[in-house]
Amino acid sequence: MFKKILSQIGIGAATVDTRLTDDRCEPGGQIHGVVHIKGGNVDQEIDRIYLEFNTQYKQEVNDSTTFTTFTLDRFALNEAKFTIEAGVEREIPFTLRVPLNTPLSVSQSKSWIETGLDIAQAVDPSDRDAVIVEANRYQATVLDAMESLGFRLKKADTEKLPGRFRKDLPIAQELEYSACNTHYAHKLDEIEIIMLQDGSGIDLIVQVDRRAHSLGSLFSEMAGADESMIKLRLSNSELQDQSFVERQLTNIVERYS
Repeated sequence: MFKKILSQIGIGAATVDTRLTDDRCEPGGQIHGVVHIKGGNVDQEIDRIYLEFNTQYKQEVNDSTTFTTFTLDRFALNEAKFTIEAGVEREIPFTLRVPLNTPLSVSQSKSWIETGLDIAQAVDPSDRDAVIVEANRYQATVLDAMESLGFRLKKADTEKLPGRFRKDLPIAQELEYSACNTHYAHKLDEIEIIMLQDGSGIDLIVQVDRRAHSLGSLFSEMAGADESMIKLRLSNSELQDQSFVERQLTNIVERYS
């Protein structure tokens, strides 16, 4: 009886540990792993095992910056309650999809897998595992083209996206590049891009910033449909040709800088 009371407050209770096959993934891909459950000192009834694939986005609230968790995908691993006996270990395999517009793990952008057990009348154990989101081959073409042109990534922010621009997610990642190492440095300060991907290509939203000390962001320009915002559609076939993407980006920069 005493052990049961202790398990209800988390002492000697069941534990959960998620083990990823690989902590690296890419948008449009999958994450594989197993959830390892170990029974505690007493038998416990598990109502639900859940997995969440989370990231975070930035919000401005009352003149201050906050970061809010956004769940990219969530599902339960069990359809019915079950009992995990004292000291018994179980493993449950899983596969999670990675949405096409999941923020890349650059700058301060973070994503993680959170696993939890729902146990009636007890403290619910949980586990958190960081995930590294790398560019898929189509996104990599855009990033490589920017680097080839001399632009260097300064920072990345993920924010809410105006409804008319949304693909599979209500958030998007803005990549801000410095122009200081390019021959455009005397004409512009930076260039900001957002990649909005679907199954057939990428909508590239670009803003060329000629203001030396701009306090705005591409998200604010999108909300107001500002004329300085340029939209470029790149098909999957075009995204297999980096030189083509470089020419398109060069045309935009030269036209608007």
